Amino acid sequence: MSRRSRQLLVVGLGMILLLLGGCWNRREIETLAFVMAAGADKAVEPDKVQLTVQIARPTALVATAGGGGGALERAFWLVSSTGYTVFDATRNFAAQSSRRLFWAHNRWLVIGEELAREGLQDVLDYFTRDGETRRTARLAVFKGGKASDFLTTELEMERLSSEAYIGIIQNASTGLSTVVDINIHQFLLAVAGEGIEPVAIRVECIDRLPDVDIRGQMERSTISLSPRITGAAVFRGYKLVGWLDKPETRGYNWVAGKAKSGIIVIDRPEDETKYVGIELMRASSKIEPEIVNGRPRVTVTINAEGALGDLEDMFLVTDTRAVVTAMERRMATVIANEINAALRKTKELGSDIFGFGQAIYKRYPKQWLSLRDSWNDKGFKELEVKIEVKSKVRRSGLVEIGLPIRR
Repeated sequence: MSRRSRQLLVVGLGMILLLLGGCWNRREIETLAFVMAAGADKAVEPDKVQLTVQIARPTALVATAGGGGGALERAFWLVSSTGYTVFDATRNFAAQSSRRLFWAHNRWLVIGEELAREGLQDVLDYFTRDGETRRTARLAVFKGGKASDFLTTELEMERLSSEAYIGIIQNASTGLSTVVDINIHQFLLAVAGEGIEPVAIRVECIDRLPDVDIRGQMERSTISLSPRITGAAVFRGYKLVGWLDKPETRGYNWVAGKAKSGIIVIDRPEDETKYVGIELMRASSKIEPEIVNGRPRVTVTINAEGALGDLEDMFLVTDTRAVVTAMERRMATVIANEINAALRKTKELGSDIFGFGQAIYKRYPKQWLSLRDSWNDKGFKELEVKIEVKSKVRRSGLVEIGLPIRR
């Protein structure tokens, strides 16, 4: 290698070394406070927001894993801060925490009802604009209280409440279909969408009796509040306008194609004092809009298949084929009733969470222009919705219906 080549090589290597930034902006794990859940409420001070965060306590978690005495310690630290904006409140945590808040692991954003009724646009702006937060965090509204109160809840099966909330929403959405599972990104898509309004997760608290102490069984301190996730929060734009209960929420899920599983209880055809439990195995939905004589209408078609889970008085001898047909009719009636209940409630609230307007917009974009401005206040409330349910009971388990008793 010539001398000039060596000189060029040295200069090139030197320039590369100068360009390498290394770890100039590193953040050591020991300096971070991992936020697992967050809540936003109106603050006591006028024009301020209160931000509450649930921070994991690694020392308590490690002690629990090792079987030490730390199992009695709370696995998270709950702390609140206020500010004129969410960003301001976030920075104000620096006056209370020895570690910097780290948002990448946050899994929940819970909003108090009072703040939700005023609007979420200012709160969500921070959680969508900041590069460290995630839009995949679930979005929930605490019915009848403050988000900070909900974040104090615990469950015996999980050390971190945020993990318990995730487990509940997954179990309820896949096993009951009486909840909605919505994250920040999905909520914002509905807000920005044409002819559709958003929903959010509805959360509540369950009071425990003050004399209930589980330390003897679980080696944990007394749990006074437990979380409950059921139903849905209905929005119009960014503002909360009302709630759906469990049957109404499942009615919404039928139409939205999000009914995954659940138990449909019907009266037994041969004896209406007895009940039959049918497990939903699969379901699908289809929305067909049309405009007739200048008026829009929608046909919703639901296809549902179920399996016989249990029935009272199993030894009642019966005509199996006729009974199954009657069960299918009653199953279809229950589904239609739940959809109608959800439809009545949302028309009262003036919020088209089903996306009927969106279906009309996609098929009739020109006609939609004359409907969009008054859709929630007039068009949706006057919309004719035809519901068609096709149900099937495919399996009866390991025993036949009407198994005769041996005397």
